[in-house]
Amino acid sequence: MDTIIYLSVIIQLALASYLWLPIILLIISFILKPFRRSVSPVCRPGKSLKAYKFGIIITAHRETKFLPPIVDSILKQTYQDFHVYIVADDCDIHDLHFTDERVHLYKPEIALNTNTRSIQYAIDHFLPGTEVMVIFDPDNLLHPNFLEVMNNYYNAGYKAVQANLNPKSISSIYEKMDNTGATFYSFVDRTARTALGLSVNMWGCGVSVVTEVYASIKYNDKSDMGGFDKHMQAEIVQHVPVIAYAPEAIFFDEKVSDARNLELQRTRWINAYFKFLPEGLKVMLTGIFSGNVNVAFFGYNLIRPPYFLEILIALGFVIIGFFTHQTMMLFWIGSLFAFLISFILITLLFTPGKSTSGLWYMPLFFFHQIRSILKINLNKRSILKTEHFKVLYIDDVILNSKT
Repeated sequence: MDTIIYLSVIIQLALASYLWLPIILLIISFILKPFRRSVSPVCRPGKSLKAYKFGIIITAHRETKFLPPIVDSILKQTYQDFHVYIVADDCDIHDLHFTDERVHLYKPEIALNTNTRSIQYAIDHFLPGTEVMVIFDPDNLLHPNFLEVMNNYYNAGYKAVQANLNPKSISSIYEKMDNTGATFYSFVDRTARTALGLSVNMWGCGVSVVTEVYASIKYNDKSDMGGFDKHMQAEIVQHVPVIAYAPEAIFFDEKVSDARNLELQRTRWINAYFKFLPEGLKVMLTGIFSGNVNVAFFGYNLIRPPYFLEILIALGFVIIGFFTHQTMMLFWIGSLFAFLISFILITLLFTPGKSTSGLWYMPLFFFHQIRSILKINLNKRSILKTEHFKVLYIDDVILNSKT
């Protein structure tokens, strides 16, 4: 009986630790701020830089309307040593015409239907000497100094760098909610970890890595059904000293603008979480047994449940504690309160442009995430893609961000 009680306490402490982590990271971040030197290579002028050769991969699937805008943003880069490899999988490319010789457009003869295969298809067509690869979704846009910043980071010795994702626009309620959640996760998973010298989480886009490091990744069948970025980062963190975050390397994407796409997106993410949960646990154990704090902490965060599930779990323990153990109930109420305070503070302090109106809609956001988990058994193929609608060019996005 005692064993069961001890095991229950350990499980509860492990789950609750994720609710306390954001406030702990926020406190540590502010304590260290006066003593911390900038770790950004962009802030170190006067050093002669090597010009790395970048291979930019864009994976399109059954849709091409966003390709001209992203190519336009790439061609407007202040850093020009790059080639673009567009894999237009199962697309009609008759209306696509790019005159710059650095833009290579490919349509596989047989539909690939997965990100991992499209990425590999592009790599197989890399020109000799391609040193760093950068992966983008077709609806992304690059700030003009994106590659210049990345070149600075690779000159500083980093082998994998995640760029800073910003919204193209945040006009609708759902875009505001999506952006609020992204701000919170960006601090917890990237900004705070950078301050501590730890590896940051990667997205499936805006991620760059030395080509040789990416070649060491071995994908499995699970990656073909979505969530490949979870497997990718689990492999990369074990092959590089640290995965860096480049907040100055800005790129943009379209936030979800309606309830249907929000729920489908979250269903896909939840599905990917459970699918790759064993890999996250393996990474954490690898770090623990090898004495590598960076890898262990990275794995600890990989197995973190989505925060709305954490909240539901916490509420469940509050109810159980009400009937069985008051101390348990108070502990979980305190954990929920700590998380709520951290969420509000992080959103207020770190939202770009201080557009924090999305906070008021977070209960609605929470409701849609609950609905999304009820759709977890939908046919996987029906939820692989989030629909995007706004065709914007980089000049428009930058102009709007200044107004």
